[in-house]
Amino acid sequence: MRGQSSTLELTPAQHSVVEQPWDARTLVTAGAGAGKTTTLTHRLEHLNRAEELSASEILVLSFSRAAVRELRDRVDRLAKTSRSVRAQTFDGWALAVLRQADPGREDLEGASFDDRIAMATEAIAAGVLDSFEFGPPAHVVIDEVQDLVGVRRAMVETLLAEYRDNCGFTVVGDAAQSVYGFQIQDADERAWETNRFFGWIRESFPEDLVEVTLSENFRARTEEARIALPLGPRLQSLPKGRAEATTEACGILDDLRGLLDSTPDFGDLSDLFVQQSLRIPDLSTAILCRDNGQVLWLSDRLRHAGIPHGIQRSPRSRPVPPWVAWLLEQGGGAVIDEQRFKSLVEGASLHGADLAQLWRSLRRVASAPRSRLDLAALRRAVAEGRMPEELTIGRSPDLLLSTVHRAKGLEFDRVLVATDDVTGRPYGDDPDLPAEARLLYVAMTRARDDLFRLSLPRWRRISKGGRLTFPVDRWWLGGVKDYQRNGLEALETDVDHAVPAGAGTADFAAPDVQWYLRDRVGFGDEVELRLLHELPMAEDETPPYAILHGETMIGEASAGFRRDLLRVLRVNRAWELRRGYPQVITGLRVDAVETVAGSSAVAERAGLGDTGVWIAPRLCGLGRFRWSCGAEEGNSVS
Repeated sequence: MRGQSSTLELTPAQHSVVEQPWDARTLVTAGAGAGKTTTLTHRLEHLNRAEELSASEILVLSFSRAAVRELRDRVDRLAKTSRSVRAQTFDGWALAVLRQADPGREDLEGASFDDRIAMATEAIAAGVLDSFEFGPPAHVVIDEVQDLVGVRRAMVETLLAEYRDNCGFTVVGDAAQSVYGFQIQDADERAWETNRFFGWIRESFPEDLVEVTLSENFRARTEEARIALPLGPRLQSLPKGRAEATTEACGILDDLRGLLDSTPDFGDLSDLFVQQSLRIPDLSTAILCRDNGQVLWLSDRLRHAGIPHGIQRSPRSRPVPPWVAWLLEQGGGAVIDEQRFKSLVEGASLHGADLAQLWRSLRRVASAPRSRLDLAALRRAVAEGRMPEELTIGRSPDLLLSTVHRAKGLEFDRVLVATDDVTGRPYGDDPDLPAEARLLYVAMTRARDDLFRLSLPRWRRISKGGRLTFPVDRWWLGGVKDYQRNGLEALETDVDHAVPAGAGTADFAAPDVQWYLRDRVGFGDEVELRLLHELPMAEDETPPYAILHGETMIGEASAGFRRDLLRVLRVNRAWELRRGYPQVITGLRVDAVETVAGSSAVAERAGLGDTGVWIAPRLCGLGRFRWSCGAEEGNSVS
């Protein structure tokens, strides 16, 4: 059944996408800032209201958590009937498929993201969706399809091919913004994989595929912010062959670099006027970097200058807000209605969140009959990492540091593209020139108003992996001598979740630490790691480190952190730790306070009830080693 959609503010091209019937196969090319999210929001409303698909019949998949959250927020603001539509990342949906296929499966927590995707693909091919309560989706909306490579591409292709007779789709992407090809190590295979999905979709549905291009830009409000947009069509139409694509991309990359060179240089970060301009409130600013090493270097500089900022998390990061622990603590394992839910969360810090929206989101993973919420099921969803994307902790600091990859799909009033002051180029010389051209294009099309260059001095002392005898998958800080070790990056897994802070210690009671974390610890607060004693926890680990907020212990470093720290400290296989272990690690900050799940017995012994959930800090930044309890050695990364 067709109906009139409420889409008067849309362009004709957007209308065309929105009003396709539910069983249409639609491929949408949406350039940077072309109103993709608005179009998808209205598309979902049309499918739900005019085409009369139920929310359970519509599946929305996206590459990044940020994109899912933005779409969910937009749906809640603009749509009326489609608020219960499922919207997940590819990784999150794959895990949900496996959990639904075999609720008792125990090998998923240790599996990699790629392994889960591959297992989900096999399950889809075997027809597992047919056995689900609502069956397979009737319409699939897929965002950012240009980033589908490897196992994720194979999973989506399997889904669309398996249910081609009874499932429509709306797939959206921009070949000019395909920046995740680096996940494929082999250069020839990477060239073959990049934007391969576009070819597959055209070959698989040649007779009834509807193609629509959204070309009007709604993001860039100034000529300066639009300077890179004319190069988008050239990037979209790069040749398939690696050699031909490289030749064409070389010219595009030179053009992009020339355009970036024409933008103003933001200035030196040591200049007080430059520092003050980064403190302007209510002006969203992003500094976009080539890799997380640059992000950490800049964060360290800004920290010493006292400039508040945030670091963009990985797309796979999903911290659960602390009010969820409060809800479970107050409600236990009960089944509750919406009124009871609202009364339970009254004492939690919700920061102005819409309670009705929170209720709908929670019921997507823990619904009970008669429109109620099963808190025991909610606890399992926390433990299994199945919380709805829009419920993971989000924040929008005025100043955000991010890699270009993590900024995909985001936009800001002001963008500073980090460049190297020796070459004058943002990313140096990479043999994969098509990837470099697309990456620079993405960086230069995030701004609404102002686009700048930010020249970074060339540094040599922050590295990742390769220079170590025992490599680690995180950045570390060296020194003038090759054997010097001066710092280590904090990861989201560096806080021990096996035991709540304060359990088993005489100085800090776990319930008191929970209160302290809830009321006294916030985003951006500085913390330090302090060596508890000199006895290693295992042969491949350092001794334990307490996490201190002021003088209050709010957690302990995880085993993963202790292992990586020891690997960094060991210069070679025969090396003895001449200086011992760092006594203190400074320079770290609180990225979030999150709900975590552990043993119910451990929680009960610690005085936290039997729900098995509590709250813990999450850390970020570049930790600096202090080998004694005196002053920090060095003031910033060099």
